[in-house]
Amino acid sequence: MAIDAGHGGEDPGSIGPTKKYEKHVTLSVSKKLAAQINAIPGMKAVLTRSGDYFVNLNKRSNIARKNGAHLLVSVHADAFRTPQPRGGSVFVLNTRRANTEIARWVENHEQQSELLGGAGEVLAKNTNDRNVSQTLLDLQFSHSQKEGYKVATKILKEMGKVAHLHKKEPVNASLAVLKSPDIPSVLVETGFISNPTEERLLTTRSHQDKLARALAKAIVQYFEANPPEGTLFANRGQQRKHTVKRGESLSVIAQKYGSSVSAIKSANSLKSTSLAVGQTLVIPGNSAPIKVSSKVNTVETKTLTHTVVKGDYLGKVASKYKVSVADIKRENRLKSDVLKLGQKLKITVSLKDLPLRKHKVQRGEYLGKIASRYGVSISSIREANKLRSDSLAVGQVLLIPHK
Repeated sequence: MAIDAGHGGEDPGSIGPTKKYEKHVTLSVSKKLAAQINAIPGMKAVLTRSGDYFVNLNKRSNIARKNGAHLLVSVHADAFRTPQPRGGSVFVLNTRRANTEIARWVENHEQQSELLGGAGEVLAKNTNDRNVSQTLLDLQFSHSQKEGYKVATKILKEMGKVAHLHKKEPVNASLAVLKSPDIPSVLVETGFISNPTEERLLTTRSHQDKLARALAKAIVQYFEANPPEGTLFANRGQQRKHTVKRGESLSVIAQKYGSSVSAIKSANSLKSTSLAVGQTLVIPGNSAPIKVSSKVNTVETKTLTHTVVKGDYLGKVASKYKVSVADIKRENRLKSDVLKLGQKLKITVSLKDLPLRKHKVQRGEYLGKIASRYGVSISSIREANKLRSDSLAVGQVLLIPHK
């Protein structure tokens, strides 16, 4: 499935009362949701953007299509001119916009081929009958709309357990990111960033975790009830066979199929966990409901600014922050590898990969004051420095973690 973090780069989206940006909220929730989805056997998430850069609305659907996504979920945070409105909503494509898009697709034979697969390619080459093309596109749009509504209903049910809802039913809307006829799509407003209370919640890690888990549970429920043909979800209740490859273990195979080591051992009368390359295993069917874990280790990220100094080059900067040169170029829209002294680069890094910060204890400072200054917890400083007590000495150097 595809997860679309709304806005990004020069498009901040809505801005909250204390200047929090929607684009940061959407990326954080999207990454957490992707981590939840990727932890489930048979599912894989692709992000339309993985850093603070802008992706054209039309390209977002294309990214989903090129990755063979069966669903597109676009994550946003709502806003209003007054601070009172609050709560989440889910939007689906309205029929009027769908009809407009169908008319546009009918005129474009190349895109018909892409959307309708082999049938579209045959149509594009061998017929100019607009009615045939329109009928096929109409059927596809109708299916996507219906499936999108199913997903939206499940998301509202789960999201309503962890957040206030602004609208308790899916809302029909004419939105560009929802217009793909071949991929069921929904747009999730996670709350109103213009509401002071919800702005604080939307930028809190624990609330983002709850939202991501609620979305993941709803998406899993949808795919369990509507499994795409040929996927692991479609075959969950059926017995399958697996040929052991080099480097595979029972635990790896069990995770791949959403089974357990004990179930596979029992189905194959295995007395040990040793396997031989080429060995054929029976994988028992599993019809138990899939559980979404509350302990998924999401990679937390932060976007920082690096000022180019003498001796810097892209490879050196990328190595320092443990990111790729391609990521830096994309995030900063660089057309070449040449850097200028004083040039400022935006770099989205994993918190665990950020260069360590050091703090020299001054007179009158204590752990609580230092933790507050750096926006981290007292326990994290204790752990990073292996402190046995909270007593500090003037001049003592502390390592400051990033979370």
